[in-house]
Amino acid sequence: MPAVLVHGVPETTAVWGPLTDHLERDDLVLLGLPGFGSPLPEGFDATMHTYAAWLATELGRYDEVDLVTHDWGAIL
Repeated sequence: MPAVLVHGVPETTAVWGPLTDHLERDDLVLLGLPGFGSPLPEGFDATMHTYAAWLATELGRYDEVDLVTHDWGAIL
């Protein structure tokens, strides 16, 4: 089961560097919120509901995950 890490706002996946450097896992997935280190898709309106839908879609790619969130990543 992969560990999926979701950063907060206005951070990027770089916030997880100090943690991932110490984890002995090869199944880490660092999701970059659109517009924060990752491209903002055309038509993406950047509301909390749109980000929540985006995250649900991303998580839907996996059967199960260990979800690790920070700041706004936890609110979504």
